[in-house]
Amino acid sequence: MEAKLEGRIQALEGKLERQIQAVETKLEGRIQAVETKLERQIQAVETRLEGRIQEVETKLEGRIQAVETKLEGRIQEVEIKLERQIQAVETKLEGQIQEVKTSLEGQIRAVETRLEERIQAVETKLEGRIENLRQEVKAEINTAFNKTMLLLTAIGVVLALLSIFR
Repeated sequence: MEAKLEGRIQALEGKLERQIQAVETKLEGRIQAVETKLERQIQAVETRLEGRIQEVETKLEGRIQAVETKLEGRIQEVEIKLERQIQAVETKLEGQIQEVKTSLEGQIRAVETRLEERIQAVETKLEGRIENLRQEVKAEINTAFNKTMLLLTAIGVVLALLSIFR
């Protein structure tokens, strides 16, 4: 009878060891999959944001170039048509050029600020997601540990009962 019970206990211990190993393997696989997925998502977001920043910079450079070209053309027209008023027109256009440059610089700073805020928001959001995933993984590990402890406690109770009934 004892040999039979010991055999059953050993079989249960072996089964529990296999179950614990399977749970550990499964959790390690899930953790690795989550980490890999997060790394890919972060890389994709970084790539997308870099492309968008480059697009905005290129677009703004083109707009600045277009404005400068337009203003230079206007200056030449004024010089040809109004030679007698060159000094007044030049003074006026220099003021306008400075205003446009100041305005464009302000717009560029505003766009840069908005882009930095967007990037910060995305980083914050990703950090939050990563933290949530970490908490989920911790919870799963704790659950598995608690189940293991319950199983080990049950084995202890069975062993205690067996030793009492001997």
